[in-house]
Amino acid sequence: MLMAVIYDISDTPTRNDIIKCLQHYGLHRVQKSAFLGNLSHTQREKMEGKLGLFILSENDSIYLIPICDRCQDLTKIFSNEEILLENHDNFRIL
Repeated sequence: MLMAVIYDISDTPTRNDIIKCLQHYGLHRVQKSAFLGNLSHTQREKMEGKLGLFILSENDSIYLIPICDRCQDLTKIFSNEEILLENHDNFRIL
């Protein structure tokens, strides 16, 4: 399933660890604090367990947002770069 992850983490080393974790699971950075990619149910559960450990402050947050196939078909991305996602048609930049 296509998954969007956005985060707001105050501690720079922790933020860097989150980036490494998200990249480890094959997600692609689409904004400074936003990643997008395809995850299996098992991958998502494992990643959720790891990401929860990064919340160190009451001001920190991580959002995991699943995007169903129907919603993905309605998604438009406006950017100067092409975003490639496994198992889905490429999002073409408009």
